[in-house]
Amino acid sequence: MRLRAVLRKLGREKKKAAVVFLAFFFVSIGFNFALSAVGSISKAVEDFAELGNVELAVEGVTVEELGRFGEVVNYVYFNDTEVEFNGKEYRAVVGYGEFKSLHVRTPEDGAVVLAFPEVKKGDKIKIGDEVYEVKGSYYYLMGTPIILVNERGGRLYALMRCNNTEALAMFLMENAKVDYFQVYEDSEIPYMDSLRNVKNFAMSFFYLLLGASLVVIVLLTVTHVKENVREVGVLKALGLPDSFVSALFLGDQTLVALTAYLAGIPIGMKLGYSYIVSRFPMKTSLNYTYPLEFDVVILLGTALILSLPYLYVSRIRTIEALRFTPRKSSRLRFFAAFFVVFLASSSAYFGVKGIENTLTLELPYNLEVWGDPSKIAQIPGEKAGYLSGQKVNGMTTEIYFFDYESIFEKTLIAGRWFEKEDEAVIEKGLARKLGLKVGDTIKVQLLGEEREYRVVGISDMYFYDFKAVFLPKINAVPDRVAFLNVENPEELKERYEELGLNARTLENKKRLAKNNLMLFKAAAYGVMGIIFLISLFALFALIYLEIESNEKVYATLKAVGIPNSHVWKESLRKALPSLIAGSLLALPVSLKVGEYIGNIVLPAELGMGDLTKIFPLLLVLYPLYGVFIVLLTERALNRLDVVKALRS
Repeated sequence: MRLRAVLRKLGREKKKAAVVFLAFFFVSIGFNFALSAVGSISKAVEDFAELGNVELAVEGVTVEELGRFGEVVNYVYFNDTEVEFNGKEYRAVVGYGEFKSLHVRTPEDGAVVLAFPEVKKGDKIKIGDEVYEVKGSYYYLMGTPIILVNERGGRLYALMRCNNTEALAMFLMENAKVDYFQVYEDSEIPYMDSLRNVKNFAMSFFYLLLGASLVVIVLLTVTHVKENVREVGVLKALGLPDSFVSALFLGDQTLVALTAYLAGIPIGMKLGYSYIVSRFPMKTSLNYTYPLEFDVVILLGTALILSLPYLYVSRIRTIEALRFTPRKSSRLRFFAAFFVVFLASSSAYFGVKGIENTLTLELPYNLEVWGDPSKIAQIPGEKAGYLSGQKVNGMTTEIYFFDYESIFEKTLIAGRWFEKEDEAVIEKGLARKLGLKVGDTIKVQLLGEEREYRVVGISDMYFYDFKAVFLPKINAVPDRVAFLNVENPEELKERYEELGLNARTLENKKRLAKNNLMLFKAAAYGVMGIIFLISLFALFALIYLEIESNEKVYATLKAVGIPNSHVWKESLRKALPSLIAGSLLALPVSLKVGEYIGNIVLPAELGMGDLTKIFPLLLVLYPLYGVFIVLLTERALNRLDVVKALRS
C-alpha cells in the first residue's frame, strides 16, 4: 500500500521527481568518474608492476639476445639527437622500437612521441633535415623525450621482465657497453612512489567531491520536506501514522534518488576510465571493483541522510503545519551550497598549485653525472657518495654524503651546513613528514648500523621527493655522483654517456617534473569540472523547487502582468551575494586545505600571492552564474501554467 501511494505521488509530481533524479544522477556520475579515474590509475600501477623488473640502456646487444633472459616489454634502438619543435631545440632519444605497454611501435612514416607533453598528435617535429608528422603522443614516465621513427640507432633502451637478473648482468658485462642498468627488487616497482602518490592525491579530491555533493543532497532533502509541511499536517490530522507520512514524503525522494544513483554508476565509471586513457594512454583497464566498494557505502549513506527527516516529520505539530506558509529559499542555503562548492574546487586548485610552485627547480648545478667511483673521480665539480634504501626514524629515504663545504649550502632554508661528524642536513619534505626542525635528533640506519645525528639545517633541494638526508662523507661510501655547473650541459652529457656514465641535465629533471605534474593536474581539473557541474545543478534544484512550491504566488504575479524580470532580479539579489560571500570566505580555508593535499606528494608551497591569482577567474564565474540564474528562472516561469496553478 505504501509503495503504491509513493508511486502515485511520483506520478503527480513528475517535475519535482525529474529535478531530484537529475541531481542524484549527476552526483553519481561525478562520484564514479572520480573513483573510476583513481581506480584506473591504481590498476595501471598494478599492471606496470608486472611489466618489468629491469630497465637498461646498453650498446652492443639486441632485443633478441635480451629475450633469452625474459620478455622485453618496451624497447627502442636509439641515438641521442637534437630535435626541433616550435623553434626550440630539445635533446631526445630517437630511433626504432616498440612499447608493448602502450601498444605503439614505430610507424611506417611520421613519428610517435613519448614523454614529450609539449607535442600533440598532428604536430610537426624536425629531426636533422627531415620534418615528421606526429602520429601519436603518449605519456611515459621518463625524463628524456622518446621519438619513434623508422631509423635504427646504435644503442638500446629496454624495460623487461627478467627471469635471472644476475645472469643478465654477467652477459652484459661480457658482451655490451652498459650506460644504465637498474634492477627493481620484489619490494620495488618502477615509479611506484610517484604513481602511489597520484592515487592518494586523487583520492583526496574524491573526498572533496563527496563533501560538496553531500551538502547538495542535504539541501535538496531539507527543501523537499519543508515545501510539503502543509500536506504533512493534513495527513497527520486525518490520523495517519508518522511512519506512513514519512514513507509518502521521503520514500518518493529516496526511491528516485537511489534509482538515479544506480543509473549514473556505469556512465560515471566509463567516463572516468575514458578520461584517464585519453590523457595518459597507459596499460590499464576499467576497474569495476574499486568504485563499487565506495558506491555501496555511498548508497547506504544516502539512504540514511534521506531518512533522517523522519525525525523532522515526527516533530511537526498538526495545527502549526496547517498554518504553515511555504517560505522562499533563504540566502543561507545558497551560501552553504556555494561555500562548500568553492571550498572543494579551490582546494583542488591550490593542491596542484602548491606542487607546481614546489617543482620550480632552482638548483646550484645544471648537470649531474652518476657512475663508477673510479670514473667519477676524474670528473670536475662537486662529488658525493650515495646510498638508497636507508632509514631515518623508520622512514625509508636516500642519503648523500658531502664535504663540509658544499654548493648545496645555497639550498638551505633554515639553519646551517654541517660542521661535525654527527650533524646532518635534511630536506624539507622529510622535515614535514617527520615533524623535524633544526636542533632535533634523528636516528639513521646506516649500512645496518643505527647512528644518531643532530639536524643543523633544512634544505629545499629536490632529491627523493624532497625527503633525502645529507651527511658528512664516510670512508665506506665512495663518491658515485658529480654535480657540475657548466655552460654546455647537453654537450657534456653526451660526452659522459659515451664514457659509460649516466648523466642528467637540469632540463631533464624539469621535464620529468613537468611530466609527473600532468598526472596531478589531470586528477584535479577533472574533479573541479565535475564539482562545477554539481554546483549548477544545486542552484537549479534550489531555484526550481522554490518556484514549484510557490507556483500559485508566481502565477498570480504573471496574471496581474508582473514581468519575469521582477522574479529573476529577486533570485539574483539572493543568490549573487551568497555566491560572492561564500566563495570569498572559502578561499582562505581552501588555501590551507590545498596545502595539506599538496603535501601528500610533495612539500607544497603556497602564499597570499597564489590566493590573488584566482580572483580573475572569479570575475568570470560570477557573471556566468548570474546568466545561468536568469535563464533558469525565465525557463521555469515560461513553463508555468497560470490557470492550472491558480485552480490548484
